[in-house]
Amino acid sequence: MHAVPTRRAKFVAAGLIIAVATAGAIGVSKVFAARPSSANIEETITKAERGRHNPACEPIPSRPDAATLRRSSDASVRLTNVVQTAAQLLRVNGAAWGPQVAVGTELSIDEAFENAGSIPGDAIVAEAEWLRQAQRDGLYDDADRSLDSLVRHIESTTITDVDLGSHLGPNWPAVIDVVGTVAAIGFEEYVSKVRASPPMRAADALDLRSALRENTVALGLEAEWDGAQELVALYFQGCTSAALSRREANLSVEDYIHDWDLAEALARDAVAAAFAADLTSNENRGRVEILARGLQIIQAPDELGPNDRLTRSVDPNENLHPDEVALLELEDPLIEGE
Repeated sequence: MHAVPTRRAKFVAAGLIIAVATAGAIGVSKVFAARPSSANIEETITKAERGRHNPACEPIPSRPDAATLRRSSDASVRLTNVVQTAAQLLRVNGAAWGPQVAVGTELSIDEAFENAGSIPGDAIVAEAEWLRQAQRDGLYDDADRSLDSLVRHIESTTITDVDLGSHLGPNWPAVIDVVGTVAAIGFEEYVSKVRASPPMRAADALDLRSALRENTVALGLEAEWDGAQELVALYFQGCTSAALSRREANLSVEDYIHDWDLAEALARDAVAAAFAADLTSNENRGRVEILARGLQIIQAPDELGPNDRLTRSVDPNENLHPDEVALLELEDPLIEGE
């Protein structure tokens, strides 16, 4: 079944989750608590994953005005339209628990959302907000829930500015804009840009991000912070399997995963900066600027110039929620990176 969206934490140690889809189930994941070997990674890229195309991971060249539209249009109306389009796709094509068990034109819920957005990033935000509302409405309390009940809930879902504020915090427009900026590049192009970029990240970026999180927790915004960070996790979850199978032949899986970890960390840094931009003291404003700069360098490396104080460092565990890191430390204190 479509898994309960409890943070859907996927990137353990190397930042990698291996999704193991079974007949009649979707979103059920096996999390490896240590960096998997290259052979294990290759084995878990199934034929279905190799052939699966995710439009949400591709740039949208037909909409060069996407950034302008994303910033100027009514986000709640636009995202509600994505949800309704996903529902229509499921009704017209038929719904399946997952792509591995789909018959004919049937789509999984994830696939319906992936095909429903025309503005980069909207599909991720719309599905995440639907998942939050479905859990809030008790849909996942019923272990025997039917697929049709999920589709009916999608059909009845609307997204308001209040919903987005409750989910992503008071600076939700800026958070959505960062997600859209990354998605507009296209996942594989984004990772390639990270790979080719000069050093772009402060050595203490994780500490800076943690300090901003502590500040938002003190303001009573912990759930909203986590919701904003989860958008990055959802984007990377949806885009990585197929991208690994198409990696450049001269790159090892280990090198690719490092670039992937770094790319995700930069996106998380930028989302953190957007979330906290209007909520911080003068001290924290400096942290916001430093965290936002990494993605800016990826977008325009020649304009911003080299900086010998920046690095390409990333801790494999830093893309996890703090609670998950603590759990892993209890289960295996020898995890790489600790």
